[in-house]
Amino acid sequence: MATTVVVVVALAILAVRTAHAEQCPLIPGGTASWDGNQASELLRDGQFSQVEATLEKQHQKNLASEGEDLLTLRNVTELLQLSDQEENLVRMWADQRPQSFFAQFSAGVFYANRASDARGQHFISQTSSSQLTDMRKLDKTATAYLQKAMQLDPRSALPQGILLNIAAMEGQAAGKSAEQWLQAANQVDPKNLAARIQAANHLSPRWGGSFELLDQMVQQAEKSLPAQSAYYLRYNVVLAKASHEEVITGNKSQAQALYKSAKSMCENSSVARDGIIRTYQ
Repeated sequence: MATTVVVVVALAILAVRTAHAEQCPLIPGGTASWDGNQASELLRDGQFSQVEATLEKQHQKNLASEGEDLLTLRNVTELLQLSDQEENLVRMWADQRPQSFFAQFSAGVFYANRASDARGQHFISQTSSSQLTDMRKLDKTATAYLQKAMQLDPRSALPQGILLNIAAMEGQAAGKSAEQWLQAANQVDPKNLAARIQAANHLSPRWGGSFELLDQMVQQAEKSLPAQSAYYLRYNVVLAKASHEEVITGNKSQAQALYKSAKSMCENSSVARDGIIRTYQ
């Protein structure tokens, strides 16, 4: 299974929660904030420098808004999806633009996603050795691209977030654990959201982490992230706890209470809504 706010004054907490109680703008599924179709066409036409310019322009807008680098990760993911996840096209882009951060990072995302698909969604005991072999091979390719991207833009924590994901599945990535990649991301960019969202998904007890660690992460993030981003992070941690109760402990009653809590935080959450239905007794 997979994809907060400590404020000194109690009234400030109430104000933040009230402001976001109905709709969470960062929930995926809203109006696209950029023209991914145009970028996809540029990519397929081999106009790689224009693709990168488009991504960079959008990235700067994202960094100045609530959602920060998480929005850029979504832009890259959307671009790859609109391009039909075509491996040769991704390789061509990365090969011809070795000094482009977005070319190398996008290739890393592409192969990390392929690795996740190869592994599947079952528990490790239900995953075949051939699946794990394929996953490790693809993750190795992804890691090489991501390490190159880190060198090309030392200020971005986007590659560290994907490496965190790889480390959670494999136990390590490039010699670091998932928790260490989170620390690395926070050091590079204290305002990153993408790596923290990855951590909410992959530093739960199922992956060898703990909810205490995730709660600490949220409390720390509230000191550097805008209120809306911190709130969205807390919502994701609540979802992670709900999923753990539903899938790992089998406590549907507790899972439903947590899904309801997540739904009360973000009324437009289809994930929380579907969780409430699944765990109904």
